[in-house]
Amino acid sequence: MQLRAIPFSNSLPRHIFEQIEQELGVDTLPKVFKRLESQPALLTHLWGQFHALVLQGDLPRVLKEMVGLVVATAAHCDHLCAMLLHSLTEQQAEQQTLAAIVRGDYELAEVSHATLAVLRFTEMAVIHRRAGATPANQQWESLQHQTRQALHDTGLEEGEQLELVATIALFEQLCLVTNLL
Repeated sequence: MQLRAIPFSNSLPRHIFEQIEQELGVDTLPKVFKRLESQPALLTHLWGQFHALVLQGDLPRVLKEMVGLVVATAAHCDHLCAMLLHSLTEQQAEQQTLAAIVRGDYELAEVSHATLAVLRFTEMAVIHRRAGATPANQQWESLQHQTRQALHDTGLEEGEQLELVATIALFEQLCLVTNLL
């Protein structure tokens, strides 16, 4: 089976890279996007998701990038961790808060109760999703219930919950692409 490439303009990656640098800061082009230069459709897709979920939406960008940091740490995605730490530092996040998040010591992160609940949910969601591939149905149902309860405990509205879950999924996807490439 041979897959046919969709024709794209050679200038498309350059245009998207310019958008990324404009949105994230001059000379800021994360490797995950640079590595997709030869695949304009994938580059467009992942950048579009990142732009829509992280740079727009109801939840604050700082919170979503902290969520990304939890995901990247769990996935051992050093590049994405470094990118998010840089971005969060640029947004005036405290270094000791970021270090606590990377260590998984969310209580020591000196964040609001709501942010703490979001970080806990993120960690639980990532761990339980990975564990979901192996346990018996009864165990999986228990994990699902615990995860749903943690999501409810965030106090987020339904639309914000969806945005949070989609953000977690995006950062998992970015980590997978980054780690495999």
